[in-house]
Amino acid sequence: MKLALKVIPPVQLGICASLMFGLAYYFPQSHFALPFSFILIIFLLAIASIIGVLALYDFHKHKTTYHPHTPEKTSTVVDSGIYAYSRNPMYLALVLVLFALALYLKNFICFAVIPLFIYYITRYQIKPEEEMLNKLFPIDYHVYSQKVRRWL
Repeated sequence: MKLALKVIPPVQLGICASLMFGLAYYFPQSHFALPFSFILIIFLLAIASIIGVLALYDFHKHKTTYHPHTPEKTSTVVDSGIYAYSRNPMYLALVLVLFALALYLKNFICFAVIPLFIYYITRYQIKPEEEMLNKLFPIDYHVYSQKVRRWL
């Protein structure tokens, strides 16, 4: 698991966004038209922003780290606020941003990047974080992970 916790999520988002732009450029035949897509894009970005801000606020409120490459510095299991609905709302917000980008690019192939992002972030970011949380807070995190889904 050498890639675990090495590439921070914003960089992963940037890599996936670049890949989407490249795919849209090299596969113009996969272009589609969607009426009112601008409204849907704005809606997705607004929801992603709200989720992201609420997630950061909850971490700040509990005085724990939000740095994804140092989960060992976590001081508590955050299980309230937006974290009562998703164990990974910040990553969920990034997925919504990728959906919005795929809609903006209006290219079917761009949507294929989203499952790759989800796989990568689950394998190399979320699972190592969960392992650390299980070590730091074995009972609290186990109870929390039984109550709340990983994504939504």
